[in-house]
Amino acid sequence: MTTPVRAAAGAADAILFPLCTFILSLYTLEHSTSLFITSTARLAQRLHVSETLISLLTAGAEWEELFVVIAALVQHRPRLALGNVLGSCVANILGAFSLGLLVQAQAQQNQNQNQNGITSFDASARLYATVLFTVTTAVVVLWGVGWLWTKVSGALLVLAFAIYVVGVGWSIYRGILDAPEDSDSYGNSDSGSESSSSPDSMPEGVGGGGGGGGGRADANARNDIDESESTALLNRRRQRQHYRCIIWDLGRLLVGFVALSMSGYLLSHSSRLLAARFNISETVFGATLLSFATTLPEKFVAVVSGARGHHGIMVANTVGSNIFLLTLCLGVTILGSASLAESASYAHEIFWVWASSASLTLAILVGSHRLVGVAMLIAYVTFLVLEFVLNRA
Repeated sequence: MTTPVRAAAGAADAILFPLCTFILSLYTLEHSTSLFITSTARLAQRLHVSETLISLLTAGAEWEELFVVIAALVQHRPRLALGNVLGSCVANILGAFSLGLLVQAQAQQNQNQNQNGITSFDASARLYATVLFTVTTAVVVLWGVGWLWTKVSGALLVLAFAIYVVGVGWSIYRGILDAPEDSDSYGNSDSGSESSSSPDSMPEGVGGGGGGGGGRADANARNDIDESESTALLNRRRQRQHYRCIIWDLGRLLVGFVALSMSGYLLSHSSRLLAARFNISETVFGATLLSFATTLPEKFVAVVSGARGHHGIMVANTVGSNIFLLTLCLGVTILGSASLAESASYAHEIFWVWASSASLTLAILVGSHRLVGVAMLIAYVTFLVLEFVLNRA
């Protein structure tokens, strides 16, 4: 009697453990996303840097995807890694960005919306969307001519990611070096008011005798020195407080980023264990269930940033994630795979990757609407259904 009981208990644990891990990871993901969005916006404001640039290296970095890719390659499962990379690219745009559009369209105080509900994006968002479309088109062209699966192409993709990181880092560095418009407001406003109202600017002898005027001039000079010293001390205190706030926000940002990555990593593994119980193939699992689980951070970031009106974070989350996937993750997959000769089996996923990138670029360049988010979400459901139908046939 003990053997059937143990077998039943083992079967229950095989389902309950990954299910509980999945639910707890979702809970952690929700709270870490709120912390991440708040810290990113505050840090960008304090550094006088565009929140889009900071998000490109934080929210837009698919580190959990890279962990999954490496784990799949170590287990000699390149098709799982490749399916996950391509499926995640589609999920980031059609599944995550669409949700951000839906929530953003409902915001009552969205300054980027006109009376018709059309949401416009800034020049940086349009630039990054164009860069993503260029990278996606280059990958599709390499696939079309049969060069994508070579080691040279993999090395070039990794090199492209390195260039991308250097470019974003340089943009952040230049943004930090650029002084804000009110950087000298503390000293200039005080000095200006003092110079205009200082008694020693009056001609000597006005308002009193020669000896009395000289005494008042000396007293005023001493007062000016004391005020300048107190102003300098106040500015130093404000500067130290400003640096402490930056360090605090940076620490919170790091905690949120680590929590997001860990949550996505745990979600991917728990989803994999659950899918294994239902005997789902690697191709379907990698492009649908696994990519859906690992892109849940992007979906949460898109929803929260869209609801709070942080358009730069929402765009950078999608653009940065796909650039990360199509350069570093795809390059590592190609370099770590012994052979990916069955490239024709991924024609469906590659087509959807390019089509979703084109739709994102068009929505950002022209402007988006709630109906655009609905259309993207319907397209994502269609992609998932076709994945199961085509691969089950």
